[in-house]
Amino acid sequence: MIKLFRKLRQNLLIENKFKKYIIYAIGEIILVVIGILIAVSINNWKQSNDLKALELNMYGDLLRELQTDLGEIQGNRTYNKTYLFRYNQACDIILNDSLRQKTDTLAIIATELTNFSDFKNEESAYSKLATAGQLELITNKEILMRLQNLGIDYNYINRLEKNQEQFMYTIIPKISEYLRIKPFQVMKPEQLYGYKFHNDIEIIIKIGLEKDELYEQTEKDLNGLISLLEKELSTNN
Repeated sequence: MIKLFRKLRQNLLIENKFKKYIIYAIGEIILVVIGILIAVSINNWKQSNDLKALELNMYGDLLRELQTDLGEIQGNRTYNKTYLFRYNQACDIILNDSLRQKTDTLAIIATELTNFSDFKNEESAYSKLATAGQLELITNKEILMRLQNLGIDYNYINRLEKNQEQFMYTIIPKISEYLRIKPFQVMKPEQLYGYKFHNDIEIIIKIGLEKDELYEQTEKDLNGLISLLEKELSTNN
C-alpha cells in the first residue's frame, strides 16, 4: 500500500499534475490523521475498560468488607440492647426495692456494668481508599458520598465506645468496694442502692441509648450502600 501511494506521487510529479498532487497529498494527510485518531480512540477505549475493570473489582472488595461490617454492627447492637435491658432493670430495683429483696440481683447486674459493645473499626473504607489513592476510581458519586457518611458513622461509634470504656474504669473501683467477687457477697448494700451509683448507671444507659440510635443509623447506611454496590456490579456484568 505504501509503495502504491509512493508510485502515485511520483507519476503525478512526473506528469506535472501539480493540482492533483496537492489534492492527493491532502488526502494522504487526512488518511494519516484518521489513522492516528482511530489508534488514539482504541487506546483510550482500552484504558477506559481497564479502569472500569479496576473500579468493579474495587466495588466487589468493598461489598465483602461492608457485609462483614454489617454483621458486626448488628451483633454489637444486639449486645448493647441486652445490657441496656439489664441496666434499666438495675435502676428499677434501686428505685422500687425498698425492702432490699433483690440485692443479689442488683449486685450481679453491677458486675455486668463492665460489659459494653465494641465495634472498633477505626479506619473506614473511605479512609483506606483515600490512603491508597483509589478514590478517583469511583465514578459513581453517590457511592463516594455514602462512603464518606459511613466514615462519619464509624468515627462517632468509636468515640461513644471510648467514652463508655473510660467511664467504666471509674465504676470498677466502686464495684470492688461494694462487692466481694469470690465468694460472692454484697459488702455495702446501701451503697448499691445509693443515688451516686444510680447516677452512674443512668449515665451508662444514656451512652447505650445513643449508641443504639447510631447502630441503627449505621445499619441503614450500610444496607443502602451495599444495595448500591450490588446494583452497580449487576449492571456492569
